Amino acid sequence: MQTLTFGSITVDAVSDGELFLPFARMFPGADPDAFARHGGINGEAISAPLTTFIVRAPGRTILVDTGIGADLGSLGRFGFGGACGQLPAALATAGVDPASVDTVVSTHLHSDHIGWNVTVGDEPRPLFPNARYIVSSTEWAYWSATTDSTVARCVRPLERSGHLELVPDDHVVAPGVSLLPTPGHTPGHVSVLVFDGGDGGVITGDAAHHPAEMENPEMSPAFDADPALSAASRRALVERVEAEGLVVIGGHFPLPTAGRVVRVGQRRAWRWLGT
Repeated sequence: MQTLTFGSITVDAVSDGELFLPFARMFPGADPDAFARHGGINGEAISAPLTTFIVRAPGRTILVDTGIGADLGSLGRFGFGGACGQLPAALATAGVDPASVDTVVSTHLHSDHIGWNVTVGDEPRPLFPNARYIVSSTEWAYWSATTDSTVARCVRPLERSGHLELVPDDHVVAPGVSLLPTPGHTPGHVSVLVFDGGDGGVITGDAAHHPAEMENPEMSPAFDADPALSAASRRALVERVEAEGLVVIGGHFPLPTAGRVVRVGQRRAWRWLGT
């Protein structure tokens, strides 16, 4: 994905790696051909790129999600494979000093979105030392009541250090950058709406994992906490991006990562940007 520009705001994709898992486990009963025409299918496996996003607004540097971290962790037990741990080097290549990031937005607190919140080691510290780490209050109310090991390693240290900031699900992060509630994948899942100068886009988080879900939002992946609510959020998202002409920017979408929902006759269709 090349730099996307929305008025005075830019969005760049930065990769922490790529996961692979059995398609039938991720989308039980779904037609793989509906996915394959948009890429990301290799035999019986589906790809899930670990993409994070640098959002630059006037005077602001915002990172949306932080990838999975240095290793796959517990995901290896669920049949995931692939390469990870690339974010620090990718940020350096993009010319982004972690100290220059003023805000880290977590779309939700699954392990493949919070892994680089902190440094690797026995005493994890914020990898982005000058950032406030924004998490939906709804999301934190759920995860803070669990004993999830990744949350304990990657979020609890931020709570202790004072870097964690709990916000409403529709919080305005910066002028032109706001949270968009899309619950269902997790209880407090949010996407990120970027809009300036009459143009806009939505960073989906895990409201959708693949463009096929934008064509058929009823398809809920196996890892949704509430499949019915997830589908309802996806329907609302699809309706909004279609009505407003918003660019869809997927954290797990195959390259080139971003596209639009368009009408072809009576049905919705996905079009990659530039096609």
